[in-house]
Amino acid sequence: MHILGHGIYRLPQVFSTADCARFIQQAEGFGFEPATINTETGVRFESEVRNNDRVIFDSTELALEVWQRVALDLPPVWTARGLAGLNERFRFYRYTAAQKFDWHVDGPFERSNGERSQLTLLIYLSDGYEGGATTFDVDGTVKEVHGDCGDVVVFPHRLRHRGSVVTAGTKYMLRTDVMYYPLVGAGQSSFPSLDAVRARAAGART
Repeated sequence: MHILGHGIYRLPQVFSTADCARFIQQAEGFGFEPATINTETGVRFESEVRNNDRVIFDSTELALEVWQRVALDLPPVWTARGLAGLNERFRFYRYTAAQKFDWHVDGPFERSNGERSQLTLLIYLSDGYEGGATTFDVDGTVKEVHGDCGDVVVFPHRLRHRGSVVTAGTKYMLRTDVMYYPLVGAGQSSFPSLDAVRARAAGART
């Protein structure tokens, strides 16, 4: 794990090239649509802000698969909340030449049991494109992160960021959220515990 500061974490080569190809095939099978943005007046298309393509889908199975790969590298506590699992809502992103998602912050998702998303989790699914850095505004200083195929980058929702313009090739990404539960009065998470993930990882190595 590479700690990049300001709550940004980069986990290298979490997924294989074959995994990423499988995800891309799944996304293309769903069919991409132009991505929208949420505004104070509702959901809108604003190509000057965002002109990439997107697929939105829910998958508990995929959330569990990703969780088993990343759980042990995620912050166990965040803003007085304990690590609970992942959001089962996923978004595939596709950026071709001249496409971008300009400066924005990500909003939280909250379950009825009090779990709330705190961190964005991005999986980089492709190489071979130019441009397209994930760029952060850290107290007025621009910080670029370039993920390789199979890498995971995690960062706080509140951190202002953008998907910079892709200048050549096609960039694919998969996004979900990291969920945290209140440390007081919390219910039981439906995701395997960190101890269970550790035991599974140890068994895979024997």
